[in-house]
Amino acid sequence: MYSAQNCIMRLLLIFVLVFCLGVKASSENYYEILGVAKYADNLEIRKAFKKLAVKLHPDKNQDDPDAHATFIKLTRAYEVLKDPTLRKNYDKFGDEKPTEVPKYHSWSYYSDDFGLYDDNPEIVTLSTSDFKVNVARFESQWFIKFYSPRCSHCHYLAPTWRKLAKELKGVIKFGAVNCEEEWNLCRQEGILSYPTLMLYPSRIQYNGDRDKDTLVKFILNHVETKIIHINYPDDWMADVQESNSKLWMFLLCNSEKYPACIQSDERIKLAAMLASFVGFGVVDCREAEDICETLSNHENSSSVVFWNKAEKSGTLISSNEPEEITKIVLDLLPPVPSLNADTVESITEQLKEETSSPWLLIFTIQYDEKLDLELKALPSLLPNINVGKVHCAQMNTFCRNLFIMRYPEFIVFKPGGGHEFYHGHHFAYDIAMFAQEAVKAKNFRAISYEEFHESVVTQKPDSKSSPWVVDFYAPWCPPCLSLLPQLREASIRVANVNFGVVDCTVHHQLCSEQNIGSYPTTIFFFNGTRNNYKGPQSPDEIVEFLNDIQNPIVIKLTEETFYRSVGRKPKDAIWVVDFFMPWCGPCQQLAPQFRKLAKLVSGIPNIFLASVNCEEEGELCRQQGIRSYPHIRLYPLASEGLSSFAIFSGHQRNVLTLRVWLLSFLPSVVEDLDPNSFPAKVVDSNDLWLIDFYAPWCSHCHSFEPEFSTVAQKLSSHVKFGKINCDAFHNLCRNAGVSGYPTVQFYHAQGNRGYKGMEIMSQKANVIEEAVRSVLERQGKIIAHDEL
Repeated sequence: MYSAQNCIMRLLLIFVLVFCLGVKASSENYYEILGVAKYADNLEIRKAFKKLAVKLHPDKNQDDPDAHATFIKLTRAYEVLKDPTLRKNYDKFGDEKPTEVPKYHSWSYYSDDFGLYDDNPEIVTLSTSDFKVNVARFESQWFIKFYSPRCSHCHYLAPTWRKLAKELKGVIKFGAVNCEEEWNLCRQEGILSYPTLMLYPSRIQYNGDRDKDTLVKFILNHVETKIIHINYPDDWMADVQESNSKLWMFLLCNSEKYPACIQSDERIKLAAMLASFVGFGVVDCREAEDICETLSNHENSSSVVFWNKAEKSGTLISSNEPEEITKIVLDLLPPVPSLNADTVESITEQLKEETSSPWLLIFTIQYDEKLDLELKALPSLLPNINVGKVHCAQMNTFCRNLFIMRYPEFIVFKPGGGHEFYHGHHFAYDIAMFAQEAVKAKNFRAISYEEFHESVVTQKPDSKSSPWVVDFYAPWCPPCLSLLPQLREASIRVANVNFGVVDCTVHHQLCSEQNIGSYPTTIFFFNGTRNNYKGPQSPDEIVEFLNDIQNPIVIKLTEETFYRSVGRKPKDAIWVVDFFMPWCGPCQQLAPQFRKLAKLVSGIPNIFLASVNCEEEGELCRQQGIRSYPHIRLYPLASEGLSSFAIFSGHQRNVLTLRVWLLSFLPSVVEDLDPNSFPAKVVDSNDLWLIDFYAPWCSHCHSFEPEFSTVAQKLSSHVKFGKINCDAFHNLCRNAGVSGYPTVQFYHAQGNRGYKGMEIMSQKANVIEEAVRSVLERQGKIIAHDEL
C-alpha cells in the first residue's frame, strides 16, 4: 500500500512539474521579449521587432544551437502583440497557443523589406489604429501608399516616394500602409493591387505616371487651400477682419517696386503649409498700390509680408522658398510657455472652481526642437484654449499622479476638474482638433482607480448622484479609438450622466477587478446595476441605450410581480418575457434588440414586454423550467395566466425577426381588397383607409409587411387598413397611380375621393404613423400627441 501511495505521489509531483513548466513556457512576457512597454503602439512594436530580428535571426547566428528557438519566441511575441485581437486576449489570459511554430522570413527580408518607411521622418507608417484616428477622423489631407514588401514595383517607387514626401513636407501628410502587416485595413479600403496611391479624405486613386514631377502636379491640383485675392483699394481689411485667423501671410504681386511674387505651384505649397494657422492673401499692387505700401511699411525689399492682424504690423520675409518661409514664420511665433509648479497648481484649482478657461498641457521630459517648432502653431489654432508646457523632470509628482507613461503627452484640462488624453500623431492641426472636441464635452473625462471607487461603484440603488458610463479601453486598440469620439459626442447630449474612460494599459488592477476581458468594454453604472453596452458605435445608439436604461420600456419582473401580472393575464392581453442571465453574452446582445421591439409595439393595446433576471430571481426561473439563456416566452391572446405559452426558437434574435414572430400571434386587421371591393369600401366611402399596394415577388414588399402591420395594430381604432396585390390587379393599381412597390396611400378626403389617395413616401412604421396622425389631428378625429 505504501509503495502504491508513494508511486501515486511521485506521478502527481511529475504532473505538477510538467504543468508548471508548461505554464512557464506559455507565460513568457512578450513585452519583455521585444523590450517594449505594455502601452507601446504598433510602430514601436514593429521597430523593436525589426531591430531584434536583424540581430537574432538564425541566418546570422548559425553557431548558436538555440538561435532557432530564440527567434521563434521573438516572432511569436511580435505576431501576438501586433494583432489587436490576439494582444487583448494575451493581456487578459496569456498566449493560448504557445506551442504553435510561427513562420518567419529570411534575414534579408527584415533587413531590407520589412517596414519600408519605418525610419523615414516625412512618411508616417500607418497601422489600422493610426488610420482610423489620424486619417478617417479629422478629415486631414493625406497621400497614402498601400504596398507589399514582396512587390518589386513598390520597391522601385520607394526612392521617388521619399523624395516626394520631402519636397511636399507640410503641404500634405504622407502615409504608408504595409498590406502584409495590415491586410485587413487594405481589404477594407478596397486595395486590389500594389502599389496603390490614394488621396484622402476625397479617396481619389492616382493612376498616372509615377515620376516625382507628375506626382507633385497631381497633389498640387488636388490640395485644398484658401487664398483671398485683394485687388481693390477700399475696405481691403473686410475679408481679413471677418476671418478667424489672427496671423496673415500676404504676397505683394504685379508691381515693379517689389521682387518677383511667388507664383503658381510654390504659392499653393506655401498656402497649404500655413493653412492650419495663418490666413493667406494675394494683393494686386497695380490695383491696390496703397495697400501694398501699408503692408510693406513703404519698404520695397520683399514681396512676402507676415502680418499680425491684432497689432496691425507686418514683418518682411526675404525668401521665396515655401519651406524656408514657413520655418521663419514659426520662428517668429512665441514658444509655448513652460509652466512651473505654482502656476500648474493655480490652474488646476481655477479649473475645479470653473474660473478658468480650458488648458491644453504638453508634458515633456527633454527638449525636442522639431516638435517645439511644430507646436508653436497651437496657440493660433486654439484661440479659446490656453496652451502650456510641463517638464516632468521638474514636476515628477504631478506627472506621476496623472499616470503619464510616455512623452510627449497631450492632455486637455477642462473646467470642472476633468481631463482627457490625446491619442494620435504629433501634428499641430490634429492635436488642436482634438482639443476643440474635448472641451465641448465637460462631463467626459479620464478616471483613475481611486476616482472609480470614490465616484462610480459607491452608487446605491435610487441614489441621487449622477450615474456613470465607464469605457475600459487600450490606446493601441482600433475599435477603442473609434468609439471614444462617439462616447464624447453622446456625453454632450446627455447632461445627467457622467462619462469616464479607463486606460487598461495603465490601470491594470482596476480592469482586472472589473473582469474586463476585451476592449472596448463600455458599462453603464446605474442605480447599483451594471449595464453593458453592446450596440453600434454611434452617439444616437448610445444615447438611446442610456435613455432606455434610465426610463425602461421593458418591465422588470420579480417573482412577486411575475405571478401578479403574467400569472393573472386576461385573455385579451399578450405578455412577452425575456428570461436572461446578466453574464450571458447572447443575453447581452439580445437586450438592445428587445428594447427596440418594446418601442416598436408600444402603441399596440394590451401588449406588454418584460424581462426576468434569473441570477436575481433564481427560484422563479427554476419554477418555470428555464434551463438555457436567453429564453423568450410569449403568453398569447385567448389564454389566461400561464396556461399557454410559445417559445421563440429562431436563430436570429434581432428586432426584425422578433417583431414578425410577435405580430404572427395577433389577428390581422389588414383586409385584402380587389377591383370589386375597392370602389365600394374605399373610393365611395367616408371611412379612412390606409392601403398597401404590393407585388408578391417584391422583396421590399416582404420587408415592409411587418412595418405596415405595426401601424395597423396601433391605429386600427381610427383607420381601416387594406392591401392590394398589384400583380393580380394591375389595372386597379395603374388607376391609383402606383408605379413602384410597395406604395402606401392614405384615403382621407370626404365623398367621392377617386382612385388615388395621398401617397406617404416612406416604408418606416413611425414615419407613416406620424403622417396619418397629423391628418387625423387636423380633422379633429384624434387628440394631438394621443398615445392610444
